[in-house]
Amino acid sequence: MTLAVLENKKNVTALKQARTYQLKSRKKIGSAGGKSKQKNIDFDLGAVFKMLAEGIAKAILIAACSYGVFAGYRFVTSSPYFNINQVEWIGQQRLSNMELTSWVGPMVVGNIFQLDLNAISQKLAEHPWVRTASARRIFPQGLHIELKERIPFARIQLNQVYVMDNYGILLAPEEKSFDGLPLITGIQAKDPSPGQNVANEEIIRGLKTMYYFNRLPMFERNPIDTLRISNRSRITFVTKNRGMEVHMRQGTAQESFKNLMLVLDTIGENEKDLSYIDLSFKNKIVVKHRKNVKKNSPKTKKT
Repeated sequence: MTLAVLENKKNVTALKQARTYQLKSRKKIGSAGGKSKQKNIDFDLGAVFKMLAEGIAKAILIAACSYGVFAGYRFVTSSPYFNINQVEWIGQQRLSNMELTSWVGPMVVGNIFQLDLNAISQKLAEHPWVRTASARRIFPQGLHIELKERIPFARIQLNQVYVMDNYGILLAPEEKSFDGLPLITGIQAKDPSPGQNVANEEIIRGLKTMYYFNRLPMFERNPIDTLRISNRSRITFVTKNRGMEVHMRQGTAQESFKNLMLVLDTIGENEKDLSYIDLSFKNKIVVKHRKNVKKNSPKTKKT
């Protein structure tokens, strides 16, 4: 009996010790967990404050840079040190610097950074005499403008006589200095004005044919200088002294040129007495001499 009581006491004591150990273990674990949570909270708050500080620093830096750029822009665009005081014009022959400056107006005045170079070039290209134009800055106060003028190529009779270039652009009303240019008549244009393009197939073909005719020895001393377009199918070339005419159909330049060569070979030395040559017929060439030429001179030649 005593033995049994002692064993029970031992069991009770062991149970108490086990419970005490469990309670201590739980307290240690709870204490460690609290410390860990506290450390995590402290760590998260530190990271947030660090991120905020970096963001604020970046914002301040961006603001400072933006203000610096703005202040610099205001300085260079308002400082008189960068105002244009010299415009260099290159390439013009007929137009004067004063005419060109007047044409572009205030576009070439003011601060060098605020100039619209494309707008200046486009404005100059709108001038009837200007074919191309380009502009560039020369720091700190200069502007360089280079242009190519259109070349007078012929005169054309419309509501008045105009000078035009080889693209058919009207340049200006006729002046005495252009009297030596070929004259084109018989063309109709609505409200013609300088800068307008009046070229058409008749004009282009006629001028090309005139060029090739004038390369012949026959027209060396008395070149063709007038192109008369009667209608869309017939054109007439007139020599400078108005003593001879050459008629032909539109679109037959190559054939007409061959026929003209045939006529000149046949006539020989009497070519200077010709009144007109008509190449407008399909299978016939009509040649007319002046009245004071001998009757035995050939008048026609069939091909």
